[in-house]
Amino acid sequence: MPGMIRKPRAVGEAAPDFTLIDQTRASIALSQFRGKVVALNFIYTSCVLPQFCYRLANHFGVVQQRFKQRMGRDLVLLTVTFDPQRDHPEQLAHYAENWKADPKTWHFLTGNVPDIERVTGMFGMDYFPEEGLMSHSLHTAIIDRHGKLVANIEGNRFTPDQLGDLVSTALSSKEGK
Repeated sequence: MPGMIRKPRAVGEAAPDFTLIDQTRASIALSQFRGKVVALNFIYTSCVLPQFCYRLANHFGVVQQRFKQRMGRDLVLLTVTFDPQRDHPEQLAHYAENWKADPKTWHFLTGNVPDIERVTGMFGMDYFPEEGLMSHSLHTAIIDRHGKLVANIEGNRFTPDQLGDLVSTALSSKEGK
């Protein structure tokens, strides 16, 4: 439930499967990307603070460029909204255009409220409405080719290069330990 403190999955644990819909209305399951590295973050499109959702989306934009040749083949980006009542697929598609996101390799995901609550809870996301906006924590997760969580970064005090280096490490690991 929004507003509750959540205990995220621990690094090394399997990331539980989930299915949401993306900006093209395609059904997207985490499990369909087994064999690829998945970077996952959480935003809401009407976030007005540039150092929060905008920064996290920008980091993915930089990662998308850095790994252009590996996108889709080895790496997939998932951005999940925690404001599904406003962030419907068309809104997410418009937001994705800002980042020149290829909808085949960078999916902006939404779903019904219970499904979003379940997915955000898996990664320790905390959010609640406050004065017309959303107060929220920040989480960016990296899931290896075997579906295990290799990083769940809380906050926004990392650079796109640091995120890219984590992705690079996950991409070069064949073991998924």
